[in-house]
Amino acid sequence: MANCIYQYSVLGALMDGICQDGTTAQNILKHGDHGIGTMRGLNGELVIIDGVAYHFPADGPLRPVEDADIIPYAMATKFQPTLTSHVPCTSMSSLFDTLSPVFPGEQNVFLSIRLVASFSRVVFRVIPAQSNPRETLLDLAKRQEIRECRHIQGTLFGFWSPKYTSGLSVPGFHLHLLSTDRTLGGHVMDFDAEDGQLGAAVVRNYQVELPDSEEFREAPLNCVKEQELHTAEGVPTSH
Repeated sequence: MANCIYQYSVLGALMDGICQDGTTAQNILKHGDHGIGTMRGLNGELVIIDGVAYHFPADGPLRPVEDADIIPYAMATKFQPTLTSHVPCTSMSSLFDTLSPVFPGEQNVFLSIRLVASFSRVVFRVIPAQSNPRETLLDLAKRQEIRECRHIQGTLFGFWSPKYTSGLSVPGFHLHLLSTDRTLGGHVMDFDAEDGQLGAAVVRNYQVELPDSEEFREAPLNCVKEQELHTAEGVPTSH
């Protein structure tokens, strides 16, 4: 079904460093042709664009994901935009207002978002792999690699999640970048874009599959503090 979100695991598990087990990339791709996530051991960032999954490790070049690769967390959707628009300019701070026409008068649903544009500036991060078991996402964020690029072509894809989903997903925007030349990308922290083609869809069907692993079953997961989650994800707490 189009414009449903399939999610494997929850952000709260990543916050606690639960990321050695997971599902396969092949399974994730059965549920969606666009998406975002991470790899086993929190080794970098994952983005799915047009049915192809790409891995951005912190210690090497971008590579296509193989079917058997283990994915500890991902959100995927069969993307069919219900809103398409040419946007002369937009930014991380103005994207919410740019997208306001797609909201049906309330803010308690998900959005899937794709922006193909010329980026005058984009700031993104790539999280490093765990150096020891159960190293938390907050700890890894302290040594993440932050890159700033100017004047590149690329595609952003991701989701806007309501505030009540904190701990399941990232409240607000969670976007990943893939450059047009397929050489760089990662978790987007800020951007300024021009001449963009924006597509978005409301998502009302949200399916979460919880891991069936000893690591997940035995972890004493608690509520996630929203500020800690946004610090780990590097996204401002707005809207």
